[in-house]
Amino acid sequence: MTTKPSERIVVFVTPAQKLAITSTADGLGISVSELMRRAVLSFNATSEQVKVAGLVDKLRAPKTPDPLNVALRQVAERAAAREARDAAQVALEASKRTLAAEKAEDLALPDTSASDASDEDASLSGHS
Repeated sequence: MTTKPSERIVVFVTPAQKLAITSTADGLGISVSELMRRAVLSFNATSEQVKVAGLVDKLRAPKTPDPLNVALRQVAERAAAREARDAAQVALEASKRTLAAEKAEDLALPDTSASDASDEDASLSGHS
């Protein structure tokens, strides 16, 4: 005397676990219900797939930022900003020194254009 299955068991699984179970059932050419019945009778047959599905779920789970990594990233960003600011300040100081040196050179050089004109006048008039 065989008894037709009539009772229902609801099992909550993750999407990855459902995919693994459905794929296994399809591969065997049986329904998910039949696969679950067989799995219960020989539990070790699907335990590895369930473990793998659990690992897949863990890998797909959104990761919360590690507080240490967040802190290290912030320190690195601040250090980079400080270095950039310091480099800009050094460049500005160098630019100011260069401009000051150029102005000093301009002030130190005599104006040769005025003396050249007077020399020409003296040579034309015959005076030395």
